[in-house]
Amino acid sequence: MPTTFDLIAPPHTPFHADGSLNLACVQQQAEHFDRNGIAGVFVAGTTGESQSLTVQERLNLAGRWTEVCRATDMTVIIQVGHNCIADACEMARHAQKTGADAVATLAPSFLKPGSVDDLIECCRPVAEAAPDLPFYLYDIPVITNVRLSMPEFLEKAAEKIPNLKGLKFTNADLVALQECLTFNDGQFDILFGCDEIMLAGVMFGCPGAVGTTYNFAAPHYQKMIGAFHAGDLPAARRGQREAVELIRVCQRYDFLPAAKAIMSFLGIDCGPVRAPVRPVTAEQIAQLRTEVERLPMFAEAVAAM
Repeated sequence: MPTTFDLIAPPHTPFHADGSLNLACVQQQAEHFDRNGIAGVFVAGTTGESQSLTVQERLNLAGRWTEVCRATDMTVIIQVGHNCIADACEMARHAQKTGADAVATLAPSFLKPGSVDDLIECCRPVAEAAPDLPFYLYDIPVITNVRLSMPEFLEKAAEKIPNLKGLKFTNADLVALQECLTFNDGQFDILFGCDEIMLAGVMFGCPGAVGTTYNFAAPHYQKMIGAFHAGDLPAARRGQREAVELIRVCQRYDFLPAAKAIMSFLGIDCGPVRAPVRPVTAEQIAQLRTEVERLPMFAEAVAAM
């Protein structure tokens, strides 16, 4: 079992008050992540509201993150998933050209692949568009409603996608997680994507995780991971339970805009969310801040600033 566990942050896409892209904020986000020991960024995922961005905005965002992270040791994974596979391929080519470290793609979620074989045929041209980069499938059935076997995907895709590196597994099926991790003696890199049960990913031997709350609570998760590897299981379990408490607070206000608001509490204003997500009101933000500031996790985040 690995003794290290990388935290990868999926950055919020920063917007100006008028809803336009605020690329100037990326530098501040990256400095915050680097200061907090984040190993990499997963750009334009669900947290980054990728499906609410134009292709050109996504190209600009990917290019900016790649540029900024050159001054750090952080890995840059660009999520290029799109309902139009040609657009996903364009973004994958751009990611390779601009120097990203890897690409990932979501399954199309409007007209959906109906089988694992169909999913592979959606992924293959995207992976081929960036042949020099590791390729990840981003499995998040709660969002895409594409519910296919990831162990079967790895088994079949291993022969058809040469640069397949692994999965971003945002899926609470822990049986399938174990099967993916042990497939062909651990051939693939399985990044866990469920913050509220991240400790399970550590325990089963994932090399790392991608999660929204790592944007602002990485010190807490690092402390929890350290407790697990030191054999202090009560402390590790307590840390996971405290993380769930934070997540529940965010969910009460709508998770995504609440998470963006918490970044502003740390002095990093990523701006509003885009429709169809409903923004939180000023009154809700004040209430959220009162609740969050009572949590030990927030004190740890402030101390790391």
